[in-house]
Amino acid sequence: MRYLSIRRQIEGALPTVVELLRARGESAALRVLTLAEIDLQHTGDDNWNGGTELWTAFIRLPVSAFVEVESDLKQIVDVIDTNLQLVCGSDEKFLVKAAVTPNRVRPHGSGVSDGRVAPRTRSALLDEMRARGTIWFGALDEVSFLSRIYELSILPSGDSRFETAEGDIWQHCVNNADWPLDWIYGDPRFRLYDADEETLLRFICEVVHPVVRRDAEEQTALVTAFNGHLAADGWELVEDQVIDGRPIYVPQRKVHALGMPLHRMKAVAATLNSDTLYEDLRRLERIGDTEPGEAIALAKEIVEGCCKLILDDRKVEYPSRAEIPDLLKLLRKELRIMPEGIEETAKGASEIRDILTSLGKIAHSLAPLRNAYGKGHGRGRSFKGLQPRHARLAIGAASTFVDFVMDRHSSS
Repeated sequence: MRYLSIRRQIEGALPTVVELLRARGESAALRVLTLAEIDLQHTGDDNWNGGTELWTAFIRLPVSAFVEVESDLKQIVDVIDTNLQLVCGSDEKFLVKAAVTPNRVRPHGSGVSDGRVAPRTRSALLDEMRARGTIWFGALDEVSFLSRIYELSILPSGDSRFETAEGDIWQHCVNNADWPLDWIYGDPRFRLYDADEETLLRFICEVVHPVVRRDAEEQTALVTAFNGHLAADGWELVEDQVIDGRPIYVPQRKVHALGMPLHRMKAVAATLNSDTLYEDLRRLERIGDTEPGEAIALAKEIVEGCCKLILDDRKVEYPSRAEIPDLLKLLRKELRIMPEGIEETAKGASEIRDILTSLGKIAHSLAPLRNAYGKGHGRGRSFKGLQPRHARLAIGAASTFVDFVMDRHSSS
């Protein structure tokens, strides 16, 4: 099983908390959780009983919704806390409490909501390392570090004696060590100040990776500094997996409208122990609903991947090029749809199968829209592309589908 950070464990617990609130009829607390943007923060430590990390789930409500529940806030928070602690358990090395607050209104033109990392933020991230004199490759050498991000064997060499970047970087950084520490920032092959968003974010995450950054204090200091710069654009580096007691960080948008479905599917991905599915979800987490075409494509991949993983677990063969409709037919035959003690032929079973199939097909059916209405060249001024609501439809359907089939897979 994947060794998840405390943040990811709490995120994985949130969908169960929502289901508990729904089952118990706690409508006020349920509405608060489903309307909110949830921001998880490590807010302290308690040395009692071997050490406990104290976490706060900041549940940020739209101002109008906050005013509606303000008079009952203490009771609502108590209900959420009780259920959070029930799901997370009492034997863990962390304690999480809820805090409900109004969501801050963002100034017009602040840039936070568009999901982009602004040019000045990119510069600040790289200048931070240069100002600190950070050895960006850490405990590795330059070739080993850059190979984690780039295909050095296909990048050109700047030295006529070598055919590729791998050769000339080794010569000048490892063999002769005659390049200055900061050569990477101005090298035209890497163009870090102008790199695409995903490459830049991956670069800084590798800088603070536990394999690269062996000193825990330096890792923490760099993450704090990076997050200070990223906050203006609505991004942060968050703990994902844990290696040797220290976190691997990944970039995550602080503001997007796919929170609860993503939390639910990430918990499923951990259960299936699938690196591919987990990477798809991390990518989706980064883009949120700001790139609807890409989000829809990822929803299709997630549904298809979940189907195949379950069929693999059950040793059910399927064609290598099987599409979602084909996989759904196999899955319908294999999974028990009805709860224990109720016959599969009972009234309503057929309708549930039809609903399940429809949910799975939503992502498949929306995918062709990506070509017709997604980003591309030659669009006129009047062109209207896919909207965030299309992304939310695809991801919401995928989340419900994945949650249901995983429940039936694990219980039948």
